Amino acid sequence: MGIKQRRTDSDVIQPRAIATRQKILDSALKLYASQGYHSTTVDQIAKNVGLSVGVAYRYFKNKKEILLAALEYAFSNIENLSGTDSRDVFNGNLSQSLSAFEKIHTDFHDLHEELEGLRHTDEDVRTLYDNVTQTAIKRMHETLPDELRNRPGSLVDLYIAVGIMENYCHLCMNRSLGEKEIKLMRDKTLKLVQELLV
Repeated sequence: MGIKQRRTDSDVIQPRAIATRQKILDSALKLYASQGYHSTTVDQIAKNVGLSVGVAYRYFKNKKEILLAALEYAFSNIENLSGTDSRDVFNGNLSQSLSAFEKIHTDFHDLHEELEGLRHTDEDVRTLYDNVTQTAIKRMHETLPDELRNRPGSLVDLYIAVGIMENYCHLCMNRSLGEKEIKLMRDKTLKLVQELLV
């Protein structure tokens, strides 16, 4: 499985140990979303699920290691968090896909902002983000219809389309635009993405 206990360096294979590790990651994500990474302590993460801080340190070396494992877990389960299926992201209903992007950015607004800052200052977070982004976009690319996927430059077009959707979500997160401007921007975002992926 590849998951190790920090203190013993042995594989975590017992169902109870796997469940405990998972509880720690779930707790971390919930607390990061509600109060931010920097304001969350390992003690809070453990206590939130009825564990001692010593148990948390049995699985993770430090707070940053919990963050990286929690992000990796969240990214690998993004479909559950966003309510989407990667096979459907760009197959037909772009408005629904954009709604999924909006949901993630809205539900995890404060955490997203904090992680964007970490992405620019922490090499480990940046590397994780880059790897996850590349994997996710390649997975989305594989789900595109054959005629689109096989078109020269389609992977680059997909990167641009995702970037446009991300940028739209970030502008909406700023909350500086009125409802009318957001609707217009959403419509134009959909139009641009449609042009790239048709």
